[in-house]
Amino acid sequence: MFLRFISAIIIVVSAFAFINAQSKTDPTDKFRQLEEILPTANEYRTASGAPGHNYWQQRADYVIDVELDDANQRIIGKETVTYKNLSPDTLNYIWLQ
Repeated sequence: MFLRFISAIIIVVSAFAFINAQSKTDPTDKFRQLEEILPTANEYRTASGAPGHNYWQQRADYVIDVELDDANQRIIGKETVTYKNLSPDTLNYIWLQ
């Protein structure tokens, strides 16, 4: 029973590997979409991917203060993140990980 389970896992993993090898990012794919190779230019990016005339970038500055307490096997610290929205859009929230 265990051998059948392992065989099934190997078949499933092999199938996923084959499917991923046939993805649209394969440069030899004859049916690759043109916008993957030459993206449409807009005011934020040129067709080459370089920044356009309305390109903006967010800014985040970090100050991290950490202390290693080796005797008690602890890490004590605090962090301050200063985030500046440089985009023309209002950000209702930011996502931190």
